[in-house]
Amino acid sequence: MLRTKALFQGSLLLLLILINSVSGFSQMMLEKKIQFKSPVELSLRQMLDTLSAQNDFYFSYESTLLQLNKALETEQYSGTIGNFLLKELGNEYEYKELPGYIIIRYAPEKLDLDAEMETRFKTVTVKGYIKNIRTNEGVSQASIYDKNSLASTLTDEKGYFKLKYKKNDTSIWLTLSKENYRDTTFLLMPTVNIVAEKESRKFRYIPGDSATKALEESFLGKAFIGFKQRFQGINMGSFFAESPVQMSLIPGLSTKGTFSSQTISKFSLNLIGGYTAGIEGLEVAGIFNINKRDVKSVQVAGIFNMVGGSSKGLQVGGIYNSVYRDVDGLQVGGIYNHVRGNVNGLQIGGIINQANNDASAQIAGIVNHAKNSEHLQLAGITNNASQSAGFQLAGISNIAGDSVTNQLSAIVNRAKKVNGFQFGLINIAEESDYSLGLLNFIKNGEMSLSASIDESSFTHLNFRSGGRKMYGILGVAYNLRNIDTPIGLEAGLGIHLIPYSKFSLDTEFVSLSASDFQEISNHLQSFRLLPGYRFGNHLRIFGGPSLNFAFLDPGQEDFTNGWNILNRTTSNGIYRSFGGVIGGIQVIF
Repeated sequence: MLRTKALFQGSLLLLLILINSVSGFSQMMLEKKIQFKSPVELSLRQMLDTLSAQNDFYFSYESTLLQLNKALETEQYSGTIGNFLLKELGNEYEYKELPGYIIIRYAPEKLDLDAEMETRFKTVTVKGYIKNIRTNEGVSQASIYDKNSLASTLTDEKGYFKLKYKKNDTSIWLTLSKENYRDTTFLLMPTVNIVAEKESRKFRYIPGDSATKALEESFLGKAFIGFKQRFQGINMGSFFAESPVQMSLIPGLSTKGTFSSQTISKFSLNLIGGYTAGIEGLEVAGIFNINKRDVKSVQVAGIFNMVGGSSKGLQVGGIYNSVYRDVDGLQVGGIYNHVRGNVNGLQIGGIINQANNDASAQIAGIVNHAKNSEHLQLAGITNNASQSAGFQLAGISNIAGDSVTNQLSAIVNRAKKVNGFQFGLINIAEESDYSLGLLNFIKNGEMSLSASIDESSFTHLNFRSGGRKMYGILGVAYNLRNIDTPIGLEAGLGIHLIPYSKFSLDTEFVSLSASDFQEISNHLQSFRLLPGYRFGNHLRIFGGPSLNFAFLDPGQEDFTNGWNILNRTTSNGIYRSFGGVIGGIQVIF
């Protein structure tokens, strides 16, 4: 039933038109003729996939509400796609057609409107009840919205609603929407209009996205998204309206009311914060922006941004950015950035960057994490790529679960396979040719312990470890003569010029620092060329020439031997370069 009430000069005719869910949209696909006869049993899933592929459109549906694996009721059929769906699924579903899609929605119930319209000055008020046609009972939390102005509201627990918006001379397209009910549209038209004007507001269909629920159920989502906006999303589903401008004080208190969560805008200004369907232009907020779906171009917030879809362009958050799909462009967060999909661009975080999947480049003050880092991870403390990485540069540690191109850190690098080099105090890998560190634990490399003596009576005990091409040297030295600085520590790097054969040839650069641990310290740097011969798998003897550079504290006797090249004594100390020899035995393990 529909009652009208005249409260302003002239009367208004309330014209009620119930528009069938199917006939409210273009029928080209639903009315397309098909014919098939299957020699084998087909499932509903197979048939829907076949129809979709052959007719260049997609079916959109909630898979948990369809018995996709059940066999078709009909072995042969000739008729329209719409009638085929009715035959297989029944009339408890509604079928809508939008460009590129046929939407199958479970909707066993229907809605009815019992309302009155009042016009006072420049305001139109529609109020009344939304009822279940079958039971005649009020339907709570149903969405009512005008397709032109996007004025919207929800019914209360008794099904009552009151909707106000500015008066205009255009027709009012009032749409009712509720989960598990068929969408119903009524046309309200002033008597002065001969022909109803077609709705000018653009709507679009975006297939369902489970990330929306995750966003709304997050801590910040629960804190800032009201239940009315949640119900709007449940009732409206994947249908969204376009609007040039949206402004909000807080979510729900905006120029679009509770319908802002179903509105995609070109420009959005949120004085404190807002919750919208998406942005395709510019969005600015004093504190926060929350978006159900995608954000394109520029988004800036004083505290945080949360995007249920993807972010394309520039996203800046004073503290925190969270994107549930992908980032294409630049993301800047004062403290923390979290992307649950891929980062195709650059993440810059004051403390932490996290990408659940792939990331092109990440720069963070403390930690970067990604499943795969394609190009660069730069962090003050640590980088972590759970699978592969390009170039990792960190103050403390780099970790790649599988392969990495290059790793550089002050303390430790770890990877399964290194395609380039590792540079750090400690390097760990299964495969690595170029490990530049003092301690290298490489599965396909080599580790050894050696004892040797040189021309200056220093005996050396060294641990060598590294990959197939380069290795690190760490050891101690003791001079057999009575000198002021008999004990020294040495470290260096070596290169296997001829590796893994009976005859080997290595070159090494080693720095030795000897001290009396009180006042005197002496320093020697040596370049060595070390041919060697291997006996069996675990023993090698080596020996060869060296070129040495010594800097000795002043006031002590020069204890170095060898072939003198340059010898100079000043008030600052003794400078000497000389040739020498070294030889020893090496145990390989």
